[in-house]
Amino acid sequence: MMTLFVKLFIKNKNEVSNPNVKKAYAALSSVVGILLNLFLCIAKITVGFFSNSVAISADGFNNLSDAGTSLVSFLGFKIAGYGGGNTHLFGHGRIEWIMSIFTSIAVLLMGIKLAGDSAASIASSDSPVFSMSALAVLLVSIFVKGYMFCYNKRFSKITGSETLKVTAADCMSDSLATAAVLISTTVSYITHLEIDGYCGMLVSAFIIFAGIKSLWEVLGRIMRQSADQEMAEGVLQIAESYPEIIDVHDLMFHDYGFGYFVISMHAEGYRKHSQQLYIAANQIAYDLKQKFHCDSFIQVDYVLENKTLKDSLMKQIYTVLNEFSDEIEISNFRLIESGPYINVVFDMVYPAKLQKSEEDICNGIKREIESENSKYRTVIKGIIRRERLHLHR
Repeated sequence: MMTLFVKLFIKNKNEVSNPNVKKAYAALSSVVGILLNLFLCIAKITVGFFSNSVAISADGFNNLSDAGTSLVSFLGFKIAGYGGGNTHLFGHGRIEWIMSIFTSIAVLLMGIKLAGDSAASIASSDSPVFSMSALAVLLVSIFVKGYMFCYNKRFSKITGSETLKVTAADCMSDSLATAAVLISTTVSYITHLEIDGYCGMLVSAFIIFAGIKSLWEVLGRIMRQSADQEMAEGVLQIAESYPEIIDVHDLMFHDYGFGYFVISMHAEGYRKHSQQLYIAANQIAYDLKQKFHCDSFIQVDYVLENKTLKDSLMKQIYTVLNEFSDEIEISNFRLIESGPYINVVFDMVYPAKLQKSEEDICNGIKREIESENSKYRTVIKGIIRRERLHLHR
């Protein structure tokens, strides 16, 4: 079904790096989500009312909540589609992140509300009534939610949308929760054990977990998680295809939502190739615009190739580092020409326990290097070493 809708409503559907195409995918997902959730809501609440099942009714109200959050997401996608202006130069794509926060909180609050209803059901003496209609609607719900998980997951990868990722996770938790309701209804009918309220609690636990998980993920996006590795490799491949550029450092992705981002980097080469370096930088910016539909800022740095001087400075730096700890490492060390100065640039990788000492360590290195020659200037980027650390170029 979604494949047909994509063909009908999304132009240039294969240009997935185009922000406008990403927004079209996101909007389509939201509209279909609203319709499917409303269908499930009406069916479950009706069956839950006649079968006296709080778990089924609770699952129906959860679908109503999902329809509401899909509507909010759709409005967020529409606002995010407005381009930049004098006030918001980089567009409104980050509105989608804000909507993701509201969606996650709404899911979390609904889970808490359903937990209260389920607790009240446990204290009540009313028992659910088994019926084929209840069985049918629960089976249909599991299938529909599983289908929604699949297309939301696929669209979230296409668009990079946190909202769709949240929606996909919520669909999976809903499918599992509905399966729990189906089991409780069947077991209650066969064994006459009143477990409806307990399964309602299980449903609410799934919903609360999904809300917390999705909220954590969107906050991680706002806090600027590492860029997609495949995209980073693609950018580096373009930059390093120019022979004048000997290395690329400080590659950063400034994400403004819905596939629009700004790339910044330092492209390094030798001063004798200065003209070719600036031509290459302009060409790289053009290539990145064509491939990723992004803007870029590329700073050209002239590298000073003097192995004797580099070894001498490295030795001085490690002398200072060893006064604090032998667990500190230096990476990406280079000497950059800057007019009459030489910038001594490197990354300092240290264990988390030394975080409070970072400023003291950097000041110690600065005094050691710059006291020897007033033309030296230190530029240090501190990186906390964590498990599975990946150093970014």
